[in-house]
Amino acid sequence: MSDTTLDDAGRPAYRPDTPWGPYAALTVTVLVSLAPVLVGIAWVVAENSGLIAVDGAGWRSRGPSLASPSLLAQMIIGQLFSLAILWLAAGWKTGRAGTLRLLPPQTDVLTAVGLGLLLIVLIGPIEILLYRLAGLDLFTDGRWLLEGLRSPNWWGVVLAAVVLAPLWEELTFRGFLLSALAKTRLGYWPAAVISSLLWTFLHWGYSWPGLASVFLAGIGLSWIMKRTGAMSAVVIAHGAINAFSLAIVYHFAP
Repeated sequence: MSDTTLDDAGRPAYRPDTPWGPYAALTVTVLVSLAPVLVGIAWVVAENSGLIAVDGAGWRSRGPSLASPSLLAQMIIGQLFSLAILWLAAGWKTGRAGTLRLLPPQTDVLTAVGLGLLLIVLIGPIEILLYRLAGLDLFTDGRWLLEGLRSPNWWGVVLAAVVLAPLWEELTFRGFLLSALAKTRLGYWPAAVISSLLWTFLHWGYSWPGLASVFLAGIGLSWIMKRTGAMSAVVIAHGAINAFSLAIVYHFAP
């Protein structure tokens, strides 16, 4: 099967264009994914050394609380660190724009939001079914966001979830890594499965229905990339999905 599809104007919608080989790209992807963990470790060391004041609000109920300015700052700094590493790596061998799928034509905002809403409609019922089969509350994997959303730091939670997470995750997994894998003999869809599985591992603390839902979203976002060839489409669609999830958690989570 060809790795190139055509858009409505007859132009190639997707063509892997990267100087990176698959193993080098996997190595960079792992490093980028570990960057938030490294920030968290450095933060704890700084707290233990007295360089940063300890924020006791970082853990409430049964898990982390984004009502904590400290924990929220760690998340945002970790995301920015990941983005910086990826940006530097993608430009190291030149061709950053092609490697990260930033070349025109890009998709307009309304179309990209519509594609994100389409994924919600398609995946949402499956997600609900999986949680019910597992006997779990639908908000099992999203409740940790609730205290942050209902705190004065809500804007930081929105920034981290709706802007920064879609940006660095899509640039990494549906841009940098997917292009490097798709140009091999694997072809596009096996490469999309691998990149989506690795992206799912980022959410390792989720329940199995949550992990399955993340994987399905990864396949859906890979379809958007295949269909449009545009990084803007998958970033905005991912942001729309996360914004919808935050709204549901905020209004309906017990």
